[in-house]
Amino acid sequence: MPPGAHPAGTATNSARIVIGLLLVVPAAIALLLGYAIPTGRTFITSFQDRPPLAGTESRFVGVENYRQVAGEFPGSVGLAVLTIAVPLLGLLVVAPLLAWLAHRAGTAGRRIARLALTFPVVLFAPAGAALGWYFDRFDPDSALISLLAAVWLSTFGLVCGIGVTLFLAALRRPDPAAPGVRATRWPAVLTLAGLATIAVLAVGLQGFTYAYLPGDPESVMIRLFRNGFQLLASGRAAADASLLLIVLMLLGIAAWLLVVLTGLRIELEPARSGHAPTRPGRVGALVATCLGALAVLAITGYGLWPVLSRLGSTGPQGTPRAGEALVNTWVPTLVSTLIGVGLAAVAAFGIGWLRPLGRWSELLLLPFAPWLFVAVGPLVLAKFEGYAVEMTRLLGPSAVTLVPPVWLVIPALFILTVLFRGLAYQRPVGAGGSGRAVVRALPMVALLAGATWLVQAESLLWPLVAGHERVTAVTLAYQAAAQYGAAAVGFALLLPIPVILVFAVALGALQLRYLDRLAIRVGRAGESPRA
Repeated sequence: MPPGAHPAGTATNSARIVIGLLLVVPAAIALLLGYAIPTGRTFITSFQDRPPLAGTESRFVGVENYRQVAGEFPGSVGLAVLTIAVPLLGLLVVAPLLAWLAHRAGTAGRRIARLALTFPVVLFAPAGAALGWYFDRFDPDSALISLLAAVWLSTFGLVCGIGVTLFLAALRRPDPAAPGVRATRWPAVLTLAGLATIAVLAVGLQGFTYAYLPGDPESVMIRLFRNGFQLLASGRAAADASLLLIVLMLLGIAAWLLVVLTGLRIELEPARSGHAPTRPGRVGALVATCLGALAVLAITGYGLWPVLSRLGSTGPQGTPRAGEALVNTWVPTLVSTLIGVGLAAVAAFGIGWLRPLGRWSELLLLPFAPWLFVAVGPLVLAKFEGYAVEMTRLLGPSAVTLVPPVWLVIPALFILTVLFRGLAYQRPVGAGGSGRAVVRALPMVALLAGATWLVQAESLLWPLVAGHERVTAVTLAYQAAAQYGAAAVGFALLLPIPVILVFAVALGALQLRYLDRLAIRVGRAGESPRA
């Protein structure tokens, strides 16, 4: 029987099927409550004319709301494509090239690239970068150019750092002692490029933090926020959100098809011992890797300098509320992260390791696929009414409303599923069990939890609409910027230096000890019907 045919530790075939399906149930409930129902409510509201919180006081207007936003929506998509142009260039050209050079340079090259590009990832603070660029480099006479430059230059290092990590995993050679067919690397690289393109476009369509300061009218999320929470025209806001949801759902299904049709999986190779044979050109590749990493760091330094130069600034007015802002920033988002990533990990183990539907187990990801790239933004109207308002009614104004209503982190579900699938594929019959698979996946769970926590802590939209009088570090910084200017903004609260150090050390250790062992592969050769 081929590797991965029967993960050890499951008593019988029927038990494996039942347990695997049961483990998906909590995630399915979270999907229903956190995504499906809010999506339905958003679509219903898009055909109505009513202010928020009006209860049954609504009027059916058919497609009138869509007529009003239809002319602006294509411009929003065009703006999103513009904002992702340079990040996508970094992800699809610079990152693969640098990863290939680091791969050719051997262990030293990989370690240099991984450690150097850890810093752009942990130093990225979108709210701080947006505020810094606004005060230092924003030109009101060319707002669009200023917005694009801010996004392009401040995110370049981030996408290169993530891209190099991914493409190095795709380029990793298989363990010569491993059973199975010879792996082909370039199809995995192309698959990652396709998934990266889809993901970056989805993120660009939901951009809010950068555009909030200049208030660019072409941004769909700015328009949604203005109509829904300032003009109280929730019907028009819901129509914009519905069009955005349709695009994002199609992108999510396209990504799921790529994952399923290519047989994408993540394998964990043993640590290499000894010295690899010397390749021609290794020294040249090492020099080129160092120069490339320095170039990325230089662009990152310029792009993030408006915030990096102010990291120690707390702001004179921010001191009295600094403690409150820090608690409101990191505690509610930690709650949401633990729940969302925890449920994703449980379901991923059921789908990827136990494989209740055999080789068709990834079909269980299909119900989650439409919301793979949907963040809080497109569902903010429904989540505000269904969660923040209800919590306020029950508990009064409290920090509970600051907990992001993300009960399932669907990207984590997909990533962990393909990881458990790869671990099952590698497992020889009768060797080890489920406990070993969980242990081998725990570093990835921790990485995804840390990334989710940082992203949610840096988010502006949800605390802006649901925070009431309670501030987070981001909303406090934006309030100070609007009232007093740059000198009053507590940049040190947006990404505290201790947080930077902790995440930098953790990510650096993961890069060297865990991520460098990951191999992203595609193909179904050698698998049994149950793998």
